[in-house]
Amino acid sequence: MELLGTSTKTSARRVGGRARANLVLAAIFVGAATGCAVLRAFCLQEQPLAFSHALHAKKHLGCTDCHAAQADGHLRSYPVQSQCELCHSDIDAEKPPERRIDTLFVDGHYQPAGVTRLPDEVRFSHATHLAKGAQCEQCHKDVWQNERVDASLAIGMQTCMDCHAAVGAEQTCSTCHTVIDRNTPPANHEQLWRQTHGKVVRGGVQGPATDCAMCHSEQTCSQCHQDEKPASHNVFWRERAHGLVAAMDRNSCATCHKEDSCTSCHADTMPLSHVGTWGNPLDAHCLSCHVPLKTQSCSVCHKGTPSHLEAPPKPDIPPHNPAANCRSCHGITAPLPHVDNGADCNSCHH
Repeated sequence: MELLGTSTKTSARRVGGRARANLVLAAIFVGAATGCAVLRAFCLQEQPLAFSHALHAKKHLGCTDCHAAQADGHLRSYPVQSQCELCHSDIDAEKPPERRIDTLFVDGHYQPAGVTRLPDEVRFSHATHLAKGAQCEQCHKDVWQNERVDASLAIGMQTCMDCHAAVGAEQTCSTCHTVIDRNTPPANHEQLWRQTHGKVVRGGVQGPATDCAMCHSEQTCSQCHQDEKPASHNVFWRERAHGLVAAMDRNSCATCHKEDSCTSCHADTMPLSHVGTWGNPLDAHCLSCHVPLKTQSCSVCHKGTPSHLEAPPKPDIPPHNPAANCRSCHGITAPLPHVDNGADCNSCHH
């Protein structure tokens, strides 16, 4: 009976193990199928539209032959299927179904790629621009050379601003926006913007989306960071990290700090490295730069220290030649004035 019970338990464990394995496999398959569906939908959204403006331009078709003005002038309407079929009823007769013009329409409605679609809060009217004498090519540059409708046709905010500046149009937010203004931040100022905006500023990316000066002055940054320090300025930053960062990118510190703030702080608080044998009598600090001489960072604080690059030259008397063993004399009969053991005197004394 005991053996039978053991066998039953073992079988139960095996069945349970298979069930768990089947559940894991099912979850993997479901996840994979879901991922593929999401990926497929994402890729389909990103696919460019197989329409060639260049080909139609060669047929001497103008913009208004396909894009007529809507009544409100807000957008130029897309072509209708019957309009395209005036030419394509004959052109598409010998094409396979997937290459025909009706693949661009669903229930008679044109399916645009949407690469030039504007947010709902943007105020724009083709009618207003056309009334001012604007031409299609001023905004849709080189569209007549375009082979596929993709992101290259998108019109950025900088294009609008450059054109408005050239014609003397007003450059205030309300000229184009119904919601966004100096008191209403754009969408990219949400979520982790407070933590990441510094990297955007230092990145130097050109364009209105990263142009802080459109709404902010330099005083805005200074006033904010005087009240609220950057997230990186924690205890570890104060005790260990800020010196290293300052040595690599002092200009970044200068955004908020002046040189006298470093001086006044370190006058009372010595760097953590300045302990133990750092100073007299062992002068171990020399080894942080020497063998060979690598930096002159000491001069940041120690202004009066003579330049170590002014080391006296080697005498022109024997045995002072490049092959000489400096340690045969220096450090034995003639003490060295520093902790360097004379392994490479030529690094400083030429």
